[in-house]
Amino acid sequence: MGPMAVSIEDVARAAGVSTATVSRALRGLPHVTPSTRAAVQAIADELGYTASPSASALASGRTRTVGLVVPAISRWFFAECVEGAEVTLRAAGFDALLYSLPDTARPRGPFDAAVLRRRVDAVLVASMSFSAGETAALRSLGVPAVFVSVPQEGFAHVGIDDLAGAVAATRHLVGLGHRVIAHIGGGRHDAPSSPTARRRAGWRQVLAEAGLEHGADLDAEADFTAEDGARVTAALLDRRPDLTAVFAASDEMAMGALRTVRERGLEPGRDVSVIGFDGHTLGSVLGLTTIAQSAHDQGSRAAEYLLDVLAGAPDNAPTALFPTELVVRQSTGPVPVGS
Repeated sequence: MGPMAVSIEDVARAAGVSTATVSRALRGLPHVTPSTRAAVQAIADELGYTASPSASALASGRTRTVGLVVPAISRWFFAECVEGAEVTLRAAGFDALLYSLPDTARPRGPFDAAVLRRRVDAVLVASMSFSAGETAALRSLGVPAVFVSVPQEGFAHVGIDDLAGAVAATRHLVGLGHRVIAHIGGGRHDAPSSPTARRRAGWRQVLAEAGLEHGADLDAEADFTAEDGARVTAALLDRRPDLTAVFAASDEMAMGALRTVRERGLEPGRDVSVIGFDGHTLGSVLGLTTIAQSAHDQGSRAAEYLLDVLAGAPDNAPTALFPTELVVRQSTGPVPVGS
């Protein structure tokens, strides 16, 4: 049988694996065991199957480019997610087309499908909730899509359990004896599925279970930057001088909180404890306790999913949740004596 007569489906059937696994094995991508890779290669050789560049391009689409839609490039989570996706795509011979929809404007600009039409084979959306109109526009492209961080009904989702992470952060503070614990997060009216809403819900849940105050007086809204974290922490300390701990829904906001605490002549971890969320690379330098997640791995996994679908796997909108980890450093400690 000549190579032109053998399809990727033939190899998959003979090997007893999916077409996506065949594609990944022959392209040298991760998440294929050495034994499976060797078996697939042996069967491909036996059948005379070769994934020629033209056949590969035909199977995966027209452009060999994946659109990455992000709110901002400068923030840690988005930069890590984009890098994870881009490295994975490049290893498969794909390019990334970056489409930024800055969330500094309120409301942010709408997603415009025309920007990506006929330019991409697939779309990855990071940390964004799409309206019904935007979802329809995305579907109109006729290409597979995956959402990172914010789940979207009917689409594949890669993320973490934000509620569980916030519960772990708040329980850490309660376990240290803190009784007046503030929260710094996104907008209070964000969609219930958003990470900001789920992290706020985790904070409230733990404090409610412990019979502790968890109202608006201790709940500050910020824009996920260090500058805004510093600003709202100052307002919190002015409003609640009895405050002894802060849970910030991002490490960047937590870094701002650390700055304000020090500017007030207080010592983080001794006078006021601060815990963040993300696992920012600068956290260890600043001694920041945090709930760590791997944004890089999430971006990589989302890109892998799209590559698998383009190689023939079903686009069945699965959910992949990555673990979070409490990393304790110097910025949290026991409640001050007398508090």
